[in-house]
Amino acid sequence: MAHLRIEQGEGVSFEVELDKDEFSIGRGTVNDLHFRSPWLSRLHAKLVRRRGDFYLSDAGSRNGTFLNGELLRAEQLLRHGDVIALGELQLHFIDVVTSPLRVSNVAVPLNATGTVMINSDELVFGRYREAPATAELGQIDAAQSLMPALTAAASALISHYPLEELVELVMNLIFEAVVAERGALLLRSRDDEESDLRIAAQRGYGEGEEVQISRTIIKEVLENRKAVLMLDARTDERFDQAQSILLQGIHSIICAPLWNNREVIGLLYLDHRVTGQMFNEHDLRLVGLIANMAAVKIENVLLLEEQLEKKRMEEQLALGAKIQRGLLPAQIPQIPGYELFGENQSCYEIGGDYYDFIPKGDGKLAVVIADISGKGVGAALLMAVLQASLRSLIHTAAAPAELVVQLNRVLVENSPPNKFATLFYAELDPQAHTIEYVNGGHNPALVRAQGKIEELRSSGPIVGLIPDVRFESRRISLAPGGVLLLYTDGISELTDADGEEFGTERLIALLREPDPADASSLAQAIRDRMEDFCAAEGPADDTTLVVVRRLD
Repeated sequence: MAHLRIEQGEGVSFEVELDKDEFSIGRGTVNDLHFRSPWLSRLHAKLVRRRGDFYLSDAGSRNGTFLNGELLRAEQLLRHGDVIALGELQLHFIDVVTSPLRVSNVAVPLNATGTVMINSDELVFGRYREAPATAELGQIDAAQSLMPALTAAASALISHYPLEELVELVMNLIFEAVVAERGALLLRSRDDEESDLRIAAQRGYGEGEEVQISRTIIKEVLENRKAVLMLDARTDERFDQAQSILLQGIHSIICAPLWNNREVIGLLYLDHRVTGQMFNEHDLRLVGLIANMAAVKIENVLLLEEQLEKKRMEEQLALGAKIQRGLLPAQIPQIPGYELFGENQSCYEIGGDYYDFIPKGDGKLAVVIADISGKGVGAALLMAVLQASLRSLIHTAAAPAELVVQLNRVLVENSPPNKFATLFYAELDPQAHTIEYVNGGHNPALVRAQGKIEELRSSGPIVGLIPDVRFESRRISLAPGGVLLLYTDGISELTDADGEEFGTERLIALLREPDPADASSLAQAIRDRMEDFCAAEGPADDTTLVVVRRLD
């Protein structure tokens, strides 16, 4: 069954099974897959299944659909591993039919003569260190006959190895202990999905040859925790009736769980083709016991690598957060006759919101707020590019519109096609008390002047997505007591427990209330109202506020 793995940010992902013939994707709640993202159209894209294959098409979206980094211009067939980008969303198409691991659809019963199964509880290495005193002589001899190979394997697995080296070592130990033509070690993901088995190591397969394992065997090993031995597939009439491509030419099979004494983290598969060779129960026990030792070792290595990676990421994020804070204004400029305030709170350690106050040589003050698509590291990197480019261009561009045109060109050339920004750039002239601005796809700025509230809507598209676009600058006057409020969608799209959005109307209502003592008091009033609105939920996105207030 095909799946979509949906990644919404660093460390945030989930999977959806594509069990219908058509899936619609967009911002609207009527879609099969809907996401609260400003970058999505209400109906953004569609996945349609025809004759077992899925096709992707754009549904006339505003910001486009990208497949493997390319803008989708016509319907495309999806293949395993394809990456669909919808704004900051990453959708990974997973199809076990086309993956390197082929799972046979033939369900062969495993309860007939010629098939041996052993529970994983009987294949724990500790039980074989000493034969039980009550065991019969034949059982003692059988256990002792396994010990040389088990002792050698245990000795080899004492040392620490990176995962890539460890799985190769396990395959070497298996092929030294048991005669087999082909083999593979497969690991499963943490979500216990059969389709997420991945091949970590293999032996004996030719170039381009797939590792093919019966669905029935996989289920028995992973779900029932049993090691399976098929003694001779050639003489078992069940295989002739199945006519399975998977089992044609296979003589004998062993498949053992990688059981770490708590859970099955994968499996070991071995087979003989028609060569006169056949596995026996001794081989099955030996492979199962080595698989148990290997599973414990692999689990320890995975946990250690996860801890090291987590520590490394925490250190990098802490450094990134420190650097990013340095990109925001350290001090707010003092402009006679005006009060200024800016504040940013990231949803994660680092984020994609940006604001700035930049004094210009002509006596004007540039005021800017931006929201980079996505969250986390990727958004933070593009935010740094935007900040550096803006500060470089601000002293060369003749007018706000031309500056944003140049900034758009820089971002298009230096960022992935699915990364972009909304931007509100304004130049305050404190002598003329005017503001000339460009709104590049950002939330409408709010201006309160003489008791009226005006929304400063877009005067151009989002920045960094489309090359060679034009932007329009507009001009307003700020009367005594007037306020310019800039904000990112983390505020307007803040939701309460029932899914209701905070919205622009609540901000407008706050601006209509009696004038606060200063600009920072207005910002605090907004923060307090947000906290009351969402209670324990908290913001799910970066939030940034900028206030420009003309004194009376």
